[in-house]
Amino acid sequence: MDKEIITALVRIIILLPLICGLAYLTVKFGYGRTKMPFVQASRRMRILERLSLGPKSGLTLVQVGGKYILMAHQERNIILVKEMDELPEEIEFATPEWKFSQLFNKQKP
Repeated sequence: MDKEIITALVRIIILLPLICGLAYLTVKFGYGRTKMPFVQASRRMRILERLSLGPKSGLTLVQVGGKYILMAHQERNIILVKEMDELPEEIEFATPEWKFSQLFNKQKP
C-alpha cells in the first residue's frame, strides 16, 4: 500500500473515536441536555395544541397544573389571552360531502 493511504487510515482510526466520544460527552453533559426538544425535565406543563396564524404568529394552549392558558405569540412578543379553569369544548370539523375524485370527473365544456 501507499504510505499516504496508510497515514490517512491511521488518522481516521484515531480521530473517529475521539470525535464520537466528544459528541457523546457534549450531548450527555453539555449543550444537548438543555437544547434537545425531546428531553423533558418537568411534567408540570404540557402544550395541548398549537394553531398557526401566520409565518411568525400563532396561538398556543398550555396546561399548567390544573389551569389552562391560551397564549398568543408573535416574532418577539407573547401575550396572555385567557386563563381558564376548564378545558374548552373541542370543535368538530364537518367533512365535505363531495369527494376529491369528483373534481376530475367533471365534464369539460
